[in-house]
Amino acid sequence: MASTPEGRRLTERHRSAQQQVRDDFLAEFIALWALLDSTRLDDTGPGWIQAVTRVVRAFRIESAELAATYFVDFRSLEAPSSPATPRIPGGIVDLSELDSRPGGPVSPPATARTGRPPRRRQDGFQGRRPRPEVIPEPRNSSVRFEFDEDAFRRAGERRTEVRIEVPDLDTDRLDRATEVSLIVTGPVGQKSKRSRGKTLQQARDESFVESSGAATRQVLTGGRQSLLTLLDEDPQAVGWARVTDGDPCSFCAMLSSRGIVYNTETSAAFQAHDGCACTAEPAYSRGAPLPGRAAEFQRLWNEHIRGRYSGAEARRQWRRLYEQMQREAQREQIA
Repeated sequence: MASTPEGRRLTERHRSAQQQVRDDFLAEFIALWALLDSTRLDDTGPGWIQAVTRVVRAFRIESAELAATYFVDFRSLEAPSSPATPRIPGGIVDLSELDSRPGGPVSPPATARTGRPPRRRQDGFQGRRPRPEVIPEPRNSSVRFEFDEDAFRRAGERRTEVRIEVPDLDTDRLDRATEVSLIVTGPVGQKSKRSRGKTLQQARDESFVESSGAATRQVLTGGRQSLLTLLDEDPQAVGWARVTDGDPCSFCAMLSSRGIVYNTETSAAFQAHDGCACTAEPAYSRGAPLPGRAAEFQRLWNEHIRGRYSGAEARRQWRRLYEQMQREAQREQIA
């Protein structure tokens, strides 16, 4: 958790950058959606899965690179007296090694090729897209900060000799997980929906939403795993806190209410559902304020759930409370 204003701003900038990776990936996913012919799922499914998996792999690396850069910048602000970087297991990701993998070569992300973030498309998408009503809207935070660019420049100057290393991700395992998700939500999902009486278009539209959500989760796994791996090897870190957008779902709001998640084997895993856009903020002090709306959610949990309910019932009561709070907020906006 950030104890400095600059650290809090850096966390929001990182969350927005990961959201941009998600949006850019979604543009590529929409273009590839035309490859999956709903009338020929057995014939077109394998090629679609392979194509999407390769794009997921490239954007996963970009997500991991952003997280590693954020970690070094955040650490220089929040723990400036500690050593520059901790030991990083697994070495550096060598993008050229991916050329020899069974899936074929992968173009490195724009940040690796040019040193600059990818240029945002004017319309936000490219290629053919499904019907407009089934395209998921990105959920951006309603919180905005005025960035102190001088502070970020000074932080960058302090780490001019630091080599940013990206923890090596288990690409084969992550690719297999991506393929399974795409099979279940894509070809198999459409067949299952058709067998339950859905029309061809209904099955295709629902499959698009489900498969795009599953694929974006696999993309952002790169940043989440990279950051948690770096934190696990950092002796100065006491844990991490979940960072949500301005209007998270009840599940993500509940997890962020827990505050610091300690770096232990049982607690360090980042729980993310399909389509989840949450990130993590390192914690170098147990007394630092929680990021975003986490303090608000923690107060709600302590006042209404803690000590009254447990297990599944606690989760049900939280969801009921949270969704009621969302409805009241919507009514106030309309009024």
